[in-house]
Amino acid sequence: MKNSILIALLFCSGALFSQQEAQFASAFQNPYIYNPAAGGLASVTQIDLIARLQWVGYGGGPKTINFSGHSVVGAGNSARLQEYNPEGKFMHARPDVTVGALKHAVGGKIMSDEIGVFNKVGVYGSYAIHLPVTKEFNIGAGVGLGWGNYRINSNRVILHDEMDDAYAMALGNTAQQHIFDANAGLVFYGKGLFFGASMTHALKNKAKFSSVETQSFYNRHYFLQLSYGLKVGKSVLEPGVIAKFADNSPVNLDFGARFIYKNAMWLGVYGRTSNNLVFQFGTTVVENIYISYAYEHSIGKIRNAASGTHEIQLGIYIGKRVKKVKASDAENTEQKKEEKSNAGTEENK
Repeated sequence: MKNSILIALLFCSGALFSQQEAQFASAFQNPYIYNPAAGGLASVTQIDLIARLQWVGYGGGPKTINFSGHSVVGAGNSARLQEYNPEGKFMHARPDVTVGALKHAVGGKIMSDEIGVFNKVGVYGSYAIHLPVTKEFNIGAGVGLGWGNYRINSNRVILHDEMDDAYAMALGNTAQQHIFDANAGLVFYGKGLFFGASMTHALKNKAKFSSVETQSFYNRHYFLQLSYGLKVGKSVLEPGVIAKFADNSPVNLDFGARFIYKNAMWLGVYGRTSNNLVFQFGTTVVENIYISYAYEHSIGKIRNAASGTHEIQLGIYIGKRVKKVKASDAENTEQKKEEKSNAGTEENK
């Protein structure tokens, strides 16, 4: 009986197991979300927090939190962190992508995803190497390794018979699985062009709850991302597309464009083949912090049951630390230089 309940529950959720990756509107702003090779595109540290509430108003809608960070690390002759907005100016331009040099990048992410009765928690670390193809283009490869926990939240299961002892025995607190997970990716970028290809759930682990093996797998997901920035005066128009593939699932496309004003503020409009429209606004603010908000409106059948999806992104860019010189120290330095110069003049006389 225990085995039958778990297998039936997993079988009824076949769509979930074929499409296990969370959806993000912020992937155009931070492609590292899906691609471990995309860490270190700019020679700064980027730390990013995304909170996403999907299908608000519809019970059991997905809730996702993703916390990530990545940075270039100096090793040998590789590129190191660069200075970024040392004066802490308001609405400072985002850091430029750096090319033409060897780069090593490390990163990591912690994510939590809830949909219906299923919960997923994952912790991953990544490493990427970027090599110059020319002075204007780089190519990179990255790999991510981590741990994932998948479980069935028994508190969200609604039973016809609340006194179902068989269910209590089947699920209880043991309906979960720990897995070792891996992902990998490639990037090619430069002169406003970005192309990325990545794969998640590379090991295609088999779903197994409470020692019950099933015929379901954590399917490999494949992502292709392409964007190109077209200069419009001091601003940029950046069309882009993300193609998402998974076994036993239709291909999903995110496509659209964003207008980036002076590389500091952006407004994006995107469509999804899953019958969704996405509107996004973001800007850098003071002390290297940036923030964006996306509203996703469904134009499919779910629109009558939910009030849309909300996604908030909060992040910070951190550059090389610059030692600040006090005004008094600067005056003393200038005075010493002047005294030394005067002494030299006297000697020449």
